[in-house]
Amino acid sequence: MNQLFVGIDVGSRNNAVYLMKPDGEKHSSFRMQNNRGGAKMLTERIVSAIQSQGLEGVVIGMEATSIYGDSLVYALREDGKLGQYPRKIHVLNPKLVNKFKESYPELPKNDDVDAFVIADKLRFGRIGKEVYMDDYRYKALQTLTRARFYAVQDLTREKQRFAN
Repeated sequence: MNQLFVGIDVGSRNNAVYLMKPDGEKHSSFRMQNNRGGAKMLTERIVSAIQSQGLEGVVIGMEATSIYGDSLVYALREDGKLGQYPRKIHVLNPKLVNKFKESYPELPKNDDVDAFVIADKLRFGRIGKEVYMDDYRYKALQTLTRARFYAVQDLTREKQRFAN
């Protein structure tokens, strides 16, 4: 299947994106803001690339970066324009990406290169299951209950320390 490979190096404010054709050639690379507007721009650029190249689907990958990539994954998964095409979204372990990058010893360390390496890793395959993320509507509740859990643990630990 002819697919577009999209590597995204997620940052707290900006994301570096690399779009790769099925043969490994560069289609384009750009930066976008890590917000809703940036995600919308990304999906538009992906759909435009799929249509202009006559491709059948898209494989999107990004490194796991705490909470910075979650909203982007939700936006890509829920987008209607992108939903017209078969798509897979992978959140990759940074250790796997770094090990794969070792096969390119001449590459420097920067966000644009990391986005290229992620896209190339997707092209070569051998990636586990597609990412599964719970419903985004429950993410705020999950974050709140997790924060409360840690606060209660800290409070208990401090009480025990003062009691001793």
